[in-house]
Amino acid sequence: MNHKSKFCLWLLDILQRKPLNLQEIQSKWLYASCNPEQIELSERTFNRYRRMAESQYQVQIKCNRSLGNRYEIENKEEILNDRFLSWELTSFRLGNLSKEIRDKSIVVMDPAPPAADLLEPILECIESKKIMRMIYKSHYKEAKDVTFYPVFVRLCGQRWYVVGVNCADNKERVYAFERIQGLKIESGKDSKIVKKNIKINPKDYFAHSYGVINEGEPKLIKIRAFWPQNAYLKDVPLHHSQEMLEEGDGYTDFEVFIRPTYDFIQALLSNREQLVVIEPQSLRLEMLNILKNMIGRYEA
Repeated sequence: MNHKSKFCLWLLDILQRKPLNLQEIQSKWLYASCNPEQIELSERTFNRYRRMAESQYQVQIKCNRSLGNRYEIENKEEILNDRFLSWELTSFRLGNLSKEIRDKSIVVMDPAPPAADLLEPILECIESKKIMRMIYKSHYKEAKDVTFYPVFVRLCGQRWYVVGVNCADNKERVYAFERIQGLKIESGKDSKIVKKNIKINPKDYFAHSYGVINEGEPKLIKIRAFWPQNAYLKDVPLHHSQEMLEEGDGYTDFEVFIRPTYDFIQALLSNREQLVVIEPQSLRLEMLNILKNMIGRYEA
């Protein structure tokens, strides 16, 4: 990452916390861990980099005279809503902290997603609109040669997935990175033919899904969560469509509009006895059947 990019991310990071005037920004930058050469920041350079940050990250950094000529991010919600930028800022912040914290054992993290080394070539393939050939081995089938037109990648449950169209059957597919055993980027000459039939929009592709399974039609699902799980679901909803319907004595009813896929059912079961499905009856019966099978496994 070059000097300008580092400053842009650093500026967004510190201005998220509180507004600062130019002198405060200059002082903090001089001793920032991402500025090891202690390069001074002139007012002219600051304004040039500030405009670059605004353009690159679609934010508005304005000087508020009522706050003593302090600079602030006017549209902070844009950063919160931009998941990629939020991740980029978090990674940048962790990178800076790693330089400052001597004892790394005080920060405990989950393992990094597997096969992350494939992220760069797959993203390059997507941006250059080329086709990729890979050897893919699922848990259910033998390894096979797949010709694939990738459209976007998704990080979900500490696993990377690539979403696109299988060129052999022209169907949408989701492939996990860690099951790719070999990868080769083809020329883009055939990709134009495939692209004509693609209707994948990364922004809303998983809008009605939980996880990465995108099969079936979404349904209105009503659930009842009991104390204290209902409090947790208020803090961290199961899905962005979640709405609270009713509160009773020791329980809360919620509604979500989502595909009742394997991933979603797993999420429901993770709440143990503190959550039940009320509607639709078909999902309620499916949950009951799963629980009976679980009991049978324990009693075997």
